[in-house]
Amino acid sequence: MRGILTIWKKELRVYAVNPTAYAFLAVFLFLSGLFFFLGITLTGEASLRVLASNLAIAELFILPMLTMRHFAEERRQGTLEMLLTSPLSPFSLVIGKWLASLTLCALMFLGTAILPLILAHYGDPDWGVVATTYLGLLLVAGAFCAAGLFSSSLLDDQLAAGLLGIVMLLPFWLVSRAEALVGDELAERVSAFGVLNHLEGFGRGIVDSADVTYFAALTFCFLFLTFRALESRRWR
Repeated sequence: MRGILTIWKKELRVYAVNPTAYAFLAVFLFLSGLFFFLGITLTGEASLRVLASNLAIAELFILPMLTMRHFAEERRQGTLEMLLTSPLSPFSLVIGKWLASLTLCALMFLGTAILPLILAHYGDPDWGVVATTYLGLLLVAGAFCAAGLFSSSLLDDQLAAGLLGIVMLLPFWLVSRAEALVGDELAERVSAFGVLNHLEGFGRGIVDSADVTYFAALTFCFLFLTFRALESRRWR
């Protein structure tokens, strides 16, 4: 646990002085405001439902680029081998870096807190639904950050790692739109793998154990693959 906390603090300090993190934060807040405005204007619905689905797509592109530096930069600078031979375990490295990225995501969501307050000023939003919407977005962020870590553990080049993370996550978005691509019959079989399909319930105030399990399993799979990638490098 101490090793995880050490890595978590270290990565948060890196984020605090990294201008790229602030750039992505600014982009995320801008898109949040834009999607919020468009959702209210186009649907006339005083909720965050439209915002949630659009932000999930934005996360798909932003978070792999935000996490691309974690292992790729360590490999490029030659410090990854030092970390792998230190008393810190690969498990601590992976979980610590993942938690740091997730903490940054939570701060990004905190920056959008003004949007529900705007809803409250002009209407009467269901705060339970607001809470579940943010819970869903945080679960999506956890899975996408894990995917970004995995791609970062495979490559030395940060940009290539970020692009690889996006490519790995794209199928999970595309199958959410499978009906328009492959027809009803096949879409019914593959839609269960779609991120947006599992996020939908959170936007309606429903916390389904199947949806939570989906995101937990997706996160676990990518974190496990990252751990195995580091383990294989450790014993070379």
